[in-house]
Amino acid sequence: MSWKASFQQGVFNFRRNKHSEALVLFDEAISLGCDSFIVYDSRAAVHEKLGNNKAALLDAKKVVDTAPDRWQGYARSARLFHALNKDEAAIKMIDLALERIKSDDTQRHQELNALKSQATNALKAADERRRARIAKTAYHIGKLPVEIFSEILGLVVATDHAQILKLSHVCKHWRGIAIKTPSLWQTLVVSKNRPTRKVRLWMERAQTRISDLSFHHNISEMDWPSILSELSSLSWCGLRSLAAPGSLFSRLYDLLHQLSKTEVLSRLEHLDVTGCPGFERFLPDFEASRLDTLKVANVTPSMGGLWSRVRQLRTMTVEAGWIEILPALTANQSLENLVLSDLVSIPMESGGDDCVELSDLQCLKLFSIASVSMITRTIVAPNLQVLHLFSISHSSDVLEFPHANSLRALRELRIGSCTTTARSLNVIIAGAPLLETLQISGIQGIVNEVLDFICGTHPNDQHQDVCTFLRHVDLSSCGDLLTRNAYSLVKTRLRTDQPATEDGGQPGCRAEIESLRLDGCPLIEAEMLPWFRGKVKVFSCVYMTKKEGRQRR
Repeated sequence: MSWKASFQQGVFNFRRNKHSEALVLFDEAISLGCDSFIVYDSRAAVHEKLGNNKAALLDAKKVVDTAPDRWQGYARSARLFHALNKDEAAIKMIDLALERIKSDDTQRHQELNALKSQATNALKAADERRRARIAKTAYHIGKLPVEIFSEILGLVVATDHAQILKLSHVCKHWRGIAIKTPSLWQTLVVSKNRPTRKVRLWMERAQTRISDLSFHHNISEMDWPSILSELSSLSWCGLRSLAAPGSLFSRLYDLLHQLSKTEVLSRLEHLDVTGCPGFERFLPDFEASRLDTLKVANVTPSMGGLWSRVRQLRTMTVEAGWIEILPALTANQSLENLVLSDLVSIPMESGGDDCVELSDLQCLKLFSIASVSMITRTIVAPNLQVLHLFSISHSSDVLEFPHANSLRALRELRIGSCTTTARSLNVIIAGAPLLETLQISGIQGIVNEVLDFICGTHPNDQHQDVCTFLRHVDLSSCGDLLTRNAYSLVKTRLRTDQPATEDGGQPGCRAEIESLRLDGCPLIEAEMLPWFRGKVKVFSCVYMTKKEGRQRR
């Protein structure tokens, strides 16, 4: 039997959809020695019908090899590549087929162009899916140069030094960069939890270049020797901030003395020392000090010699003890923030009439100060913006500021558990046209009169607007506060309730109250709470805590 008979019988079966029989006959024709491209193309068609795309593609390749000048092999290869989602190869085959089809064969040109359009659209869709997948799964940070990524990590750690622990546990890549970047480990906070191990680890990762060193108060004295031993190799010349309890500070000083590096104290920019006996022995090493921030607790008169050496402070916090305030302020007239707490002011030998002008002072906070008037009469602060006075009950009036006229820049006034009068507070308020935040808490007998003054309903007022920028008010624990006064404070500042100007202009010269806190004010009527919540963005009125409620029961 010749191959032609087998081929013709195969074509006959193919046309009658007897694909399996046709495949057998085409195989037989090829086995009989036929090497014509048309037989391979026919068998490729059968494989395509049967879904054997890979087998069909092999026959199509044989057609191209046998008859490279004919279009049939390229066209079939294009269809098969498209079916196999290999559209780039399909488009290439289509172009080769179009080059070999006669120009007047419009039908085949249209069919192949339509297939090319389908393949092109499929490529675009696949590219969009790839981009979407990359957007979800690609690791873009991995493409950043290590130097840029280290700078990004540095910005995060600069805002919160504890974030380095989280950053170093994100993934292997992040951890590798974090551990190999010494600048990320320059802040060391030593606590009671395995302190020696932590010091050793930080020293290794920071390459001994610690700039900020802080010790918690609860570190066991048994750990001190091992901690100091690990710190002996520290690059002390780079230390800029130190916080330590007094006894440990003394041990650190002894270590510095052994290393002949006590000049480190004069290079510090931030120092926090609590309860340090015998501080006077450290004073010579503070000569020409660069301290910018100082926090000391349990102050003794022997520390007075510090003020002849420390003269560039911008922030000073003094807690508990005895202090002669005038020399400290006179030596540091560039102060911007001053916090005094639980102090007893030592009377000045000059009689107490001296004062010091702190032109840069913006924040003054006084807590539990005996004879506070000795401090308020000393300070002249024309640019003071924040004033806090709390738990001062041994003075006749905490707001007796001889220089109250200099408080015109005041923006925040908080006073609580103090002895004062409505008249004194009104004088401060009237002299602070920029006041935005007012807190009066734990003071009885003055709040209603002060609110009358602010709202312009006081019988002795001069119908002048006061506190036109007031937005935040806290009147917590004022047991005598009346609902009508709180209502007037909010009502008179609503834009819709402010009178129009004489020229018919729009109302709204007073700022609306944005936050109002009336916790612990039992006289506030419950029926008015919905109105307050509707008019004030942030409103709180908690009559009593759960603990107080249980005690009442």
